Amino acid sequence: MCNSQDLIPIKQIIPKHSYTGEKWKTYRTNKKYLAIDFSHRCAYCDDSDEFKGKDTYQVEHFAPKNKFPDLEYTYDNLLYACSYCNGAKSNKWVGKTAEENIKNDEGFINPCSDEYNLHLKRKLTGEIVPVTPLGLYMYKNLKLYLKRHQILYKLKVYSTKIDELNNVITKKKSDNKNIGKKLLEEELLSHLLKDFYFYIKMLSENN
Repeated sequence: MCNSQDLIPIKQIIPKHSYTGEKWKTYRTNKKYLAIDFSHRCAYCDDSDEFKGKDTYQVEHFAPKNKFPDLEYTYDNLLYACSYCNGAKSNKWVGKTAEENIKNDEGFINPCSDEYNLHLKRKLTGEIVPVTPLGLYMYKNLKLYLKRHQILYKLKVYSTKIDELNNVITKKKSDNKNIGKKLLEEELLSHLLKDFYFYIKMLSENN
């Protein structure tokens, strides 16, 4: 486990289901709505689907469908998850009922709960770290130690910064402004792009 000082929440936005109960009895349709509800991010690791593609993301059953088949299409039991977290969690469940998700610091916190951020944090360098015993259980059982989670986090950070800087440059050009900062901005953009593609290369080497 890691000291929570100088760490940030693993999830910047806590996802909320837009529907309660059973509605769409197809994974394709459920996935379409879940992607929106989860801001195109994995429920567990918060990786964006921007770089690996939506096709690699899946409909995950928080309470496993193999143990609780009556919840197979219950929308608020479904999560948008990357194939890595979905595969790692699989049918793991500590309780005998769908409501018993935690026992003696083991189990899974529902990632749609504000409590999720109390157990898992992220370093500024992108690595996910556990800060409680329950967080450590999830960290190990979801394989949140995989390097890809750090890489995808940093890619999203740099992608956002590049977009923001491009918007500034575009606006200045449209306003015909030249106040001596254009070169500095373009140099900064160049550095960001170098870092961006460095992590792209790391991602390709870790798959």
